[in-house]
Amino acid sequence: MKKIALFGGSFDPVHTDHLNIIKSCREFLKFDEVWLIPTYLNPFKFLSTSSACQRLEMLKIATKSLNYVKIKKYEISKTVKSYTYDTVCYYKNKYRNFSFSFIMGSDQLDDFEKWDHFDDLIKTIDFKVYKRSENYNKIILDKYNIELFEFDNNYLSSTNIRNVEKLELQIKEVNDYVNNNLMYLYERLETKMTHERYIHSLNVGQFSLELAKLNNYDLNKAFIAGTLHDIAKEWDYEAMEEYIIKYGSSLISEPKKVWHSYVGAFHLKYDWLFDDEEIINAVFNHTVGSKEMSVLDMIVFCADKVSHERDYVNVEKYRTIVKNDLKLGFKELLTRQYEFAVLKNGKNGIGEKLKESYEYWIGKKIDE
Repeated sequence: MKKIALFGGSFDPVHTDHLNIIKSCREFLKFDEVWLIPTYLNPFKFLSTSSACQRLEMLKIATKSLNYVKIKKYEISKTVKSYTYDTVCYYKNKYRNFSFSFIMGSDQLDDFEKWDHFDDLIKTIDFKVYKRSENYNKIILDKYNIELFEFDNNYLSSTNIRNVEKLELQIKEVNDYVNNNLMYLYERLETKMTHERYIHSLNVGQFSLELAKLNNYDLNKAFIAGTLHDIAKEWDYEAMEEYIIKYGSSLISEPKKVWHSYVGAFHLKYDWLFDDEEIINAVFNHTVGSKEMSVLDMIVFCADKVSHERDYVNVEKYRTIVKNDLKLGFKELLTRQYEFAVLKNGKNGIGEKLKESYEYWIGKKIDE
C-alpha cells in the first residue's frame, strides 16, 4: 500500500525548513510520496500576503528536483477558508488503497484542538509532528499519543522571510522569485516607512516603468529599482552609518542627506540578497548620479525627481523632457539637483559625488 504524507500549510513563502521536513518524510519516515496542500486561507489567519498563483509557483521552484513531491490544489482552488478535516476526508475517500498521514509542525500544537471537526479528525488520520522549536505542547502530544520527529532545522519561519530576516538560510531560487516579483512589500516597505514615502516609492516604480517602455528597457527591472529606490530613506543616521562603515567607508564624507542611496543599495545586496547589479547600482545612483550612468540609472534618477505626486514649479516641463529624451532630461534634472544643493548648502557642502556627476555630465568645472 502506497504511503502518502499530506503536508498542508500557507507556504507563504515556502522555505528551507519546509523543504527539510519534506525530505525527512521521504528519507526517514519512508513515505512513498509527499503531497503538499497549500491553503487558500489558513483558518487562523485573516489574509494571505501573496497570491495563490505565486505560492504555487514558489512550491514548484522549491521542489522541482524532488520527483516524489506532488502539489495538490484541492484547498487553494476553493477560494474560501480551508479545513483539514474536509481535505483528509476528500483524499481518503478518493484514494482508498493509499495509507495517509498528516504532517504538521510543533508550533501548531497549541491550537490543535481548535481545528474544525477535531474530535472526528483525530480519529480519521495519523499525525506526524516535526519539532520546530524547543518550546512545544508536550501535553497535547501525550494526550493523543502523537509522534514527534526531529529534522535538519534552521529555525526559520515564513514570517522571517517576509520581514527580510535570515534570508541567507532561504532557498535561493525562491528568494530570487520573491525579489523579482516585489512580493511582501507591505511587510518590507510600508511598515518601515511613512505612508507618504511608501506612496512615493510606488509612484517612482510606476514612472520608471513608463520610462522603461519609452526607452526599450527591461520593464520589470525598472519597476523593481524604482519601487525600492528609497528603501533606506527613513532609517536613522546611526543605522545608516553602520552600513556605510561596513560596506563603503569612503562614502562617510558624503552629506548625510544622500546616505540613503548608498545604504539602500547595500541593504538590497547584503540583506535582501539581490544579485542584480544593475538594480543595485540604480538605487545607489538615484540621488546624485555618477559618471557612469546606465539607462536604468537615468530612469530611476529621473523618475524619483518627477514622480506623479511631485508638484513643484515646472515639474510638468521636466516630465515632458524626460519622456521625450531620457538623457537630456537626466542632465536637466541633475542641473536642478546641483543648483538646489548649492543654494541650500553652498558649494563646499554638496559632497564630492554630486560635484563629480555635475562636472562630468554638464561639462562645467566647479570653482571651489
